[in-house]
Amino acid sequence: MQKRLKILAVEMVLAVLLISGCFDNTETEDRKYVVLMGVDGYEKKSYLQEDSLLIGEKGEYILSAGEAELGSDIGQSSEKQKTILVCGNTIPEMRRLADMYSSKKMYFGQLKAVVLGEEVYSKSDRLADLIYAMERMEDINTKIVVFASETAMETVNTVMNKGSKGGLYLWDYYKNNGGETDLNEYMNFEYLIKSMRQKETFIIPKISVDKEEVFLDGGIVIKEDQFKGEITSDDVRNAKWIKGTAEEELITYNNVSGKVKSQEVSISDKDGMMEIDIQASVALESGYEVDKKEAEKNFERQIRDNVTDTINRAIYLNADFLQLTSDGNIENIKFDIEADVKIISAGVIK
Repeated sequence: MQKRLKILAVEMVLAVLLISGCFDNTETEDRKYVVLMGVDGYEKKSYLQEDSLLIGEKGEYILSAGEAELGSDIGQSSEKQKTILVCGNTIPEMRRLADMYSSKKMYFGQLKAVVLGEEVYSKSDRLADLIYAMERMEDINTKIVVFASETAMETVNTVMNKGSKGGLYLWDYYKNNGGETDLNEYMNFEYLIKSMRQKETFIIPKISVDKEEVFLDGGIVIKEDQFKGEITSDDVRNAKWIKGTAEEELITYNNVSGKVKSQEVSISDKDGMMEIDIQASVALESGYEVDKKEAEKNFERQIRDNVTDTINRAIYLNADFLQLTSDGNIENIKFDIEADVKIISAGVIK
């Protein structure tokens, strides 16, 4: 069952970055600082809100540009953050069209997050076209995070409506909660570019919107620029056992929970069988008068089952997002998983 990790600080990504002192008055007056950008296929036009103003008549894409809220240094009221919607066939075209309808020019030097809609990431030509076009933008900040969403404009609009004062940026949230999500490397735009150039298999984290809230919702898998399918948040967490990065992960079986204090993994090949040996030390965090041996066996079973499910998902997609194989082809892999759990501390154990 897919679990959602609610983003605790959804007022992220916007104008806190643009605090006074970063720009002079001339720059501020002449620029619209885009801090959040979404791109959908034009097919998503029907998802526009009734009162939305879409610049342009038609095109391949719809760009949603979240403009930062700017404070004034001269006693005037602040300029409120807003979302600009423009359609066109390329990012330069949409950018130029948006500039024609405003006295200020779009500036992407403070861009912090990009959201790719379903009609973009599921079509290899569009995905490559947009990512490489972004790379060529002279003023873009490449230290950005990239997400997938069924409808990018809805996600951008929801985040912008939440505001940003006192909030955290998307990349700060995941950096601070990396132990829970383990998605830091996947979000990085430069990592995405490298993976695409080398025709690797990689994940783009997915975010979803429900009742004006934004959630981390697993990820989408891209192999050789082709969309292969989706994975759950559970799959992302399970991958940590294979990478040997499950330290601080919480494991629960029935009503007993334990936190992983250390974890190692070794992977070897024996007569065509991939053998995955997982070892972990766990400190109990719940449960009373726990039978230690029984709890260890239950945790071991839980780990084996979880990791098996995720490897089977990779096999089903034929996309080695777990990086178990050298050539990325995981379809015919045979594997065996062993888990060894030692409980090192507890409240009351038998």
